[in-house]
Amino acid sequence: MSGFTRGLDRFLSSLGEDALSTGCDRLDLLLGGLRPGRLYLVYGDPDPVEELLIHILVESLRAGGRAAYMLCGNYRVEKTLLNVEGLVRLLEESGLAAEDALKRVYVLCAFSADQQAGLIDEISDLLARDPEVRLVLVRDIAKLVTDDARSRSRAARSQELQGAALRLKQACAERNVPLVVSCRSRRGRGLLPMPEGGEFLRHLANVILYLHRSGRGAAYVRAHLLKHPAQVPRTVEYSLRRDVEVGRSTPPFRVSFEETVARLRKEFQKALVDRDRREAFEALVEAWSSELGAMSYAESLTLFDLMLLAAVVDNRSLIARLMKGFDDLRAEMGRLRERDAEG
Repeated sequence: MSGFTRGLDRFLSSLGEDALSTGCDRLDLLLGGLRPGRLYLVYGDPDPVEELLIHILVESLRAGGRAAYMLCGNYRVEKTLLNVEGLVRLLEESGLAAEDALKRVYVLCAFSADQQAGLIDEISDLLARDPEVRLVLVRDIAKLVTDDARSRSRAARSQELQGAALRLKQACAERNVPLVVSCRSRRGRGLLPMPEGGEFLRHLANVILYLHRSGRGAAYVRAHLLKHPAQVPRTVEYSLRRDVEVGRSTPPFRVSFEETVARLRKEFQKALVDRDRREAFEALVEAWSSELGAMSYAESLTLFDLMLLAAVVDNRSLIARLMKGFDDLRAEMGRLRERDAEG
């Protein structure tokens, strides 16, 4: 019987192991940190869920290890993108060199349910190959099964997800690595929505956390702990925003914009060979600056997306003005021809 360990003994020994921080003291107190070998299921409002995953990723890099981050999105129903700009900013705020830190992140992208299953096997190989991997994140683990384009029964899709999730949990448990997965929410019979993925995924998870922001732009998020091996279900409010939790003010939109433009001037504009293009860049800066109000109001897009959108709108405006000028010239030429014909 020496090859077996009692569940109680394994649970008690895990309490003495170092836990990974979530980046928020309130959540660490609620969860007891992220303990090795456990599966954490996080679902709810997309923005706070993504925000928490990024903070957990940064905390793992601060601890000196590596991380594997798997993104699931098929581009047919809804894209899944990594907020690189937000991640880089958070790395810099945490005192890490962004380039060096990002080299310690393995990013895997699955665009179909088949790819997802294959990448989970790849993560298992990665954990065996690289002992420095201290965290595995999977964003939207149930999306590719729910949005599967293949005509298969619901039971077949669910079975595929169950097998993939079980293999991933076993691989992380064997290597003593915390596994954090997210999924979308769906309506349930109770007061709170239920996570996608069915009862099996809820049963497989050691910890389930539901996140909900009270309103658009609200500083605080309400976290509902629904399942935990050592905690009773309860609710706390927290904020990952620096101005609320750490006493530091997050950079205003104008400051972030000016810093980004300064970096672009240094790293992009000076490298342009064509002089006209360098001058065109300054014209774009003027267009961006004149529409900072509209750009700051669009909270759902990143700063670079907003700058690109503003540039496209400005180009469209210039084309419209040129077309109007062309129409005016054509009308004037028509009048001149008529006058010459009459003369």
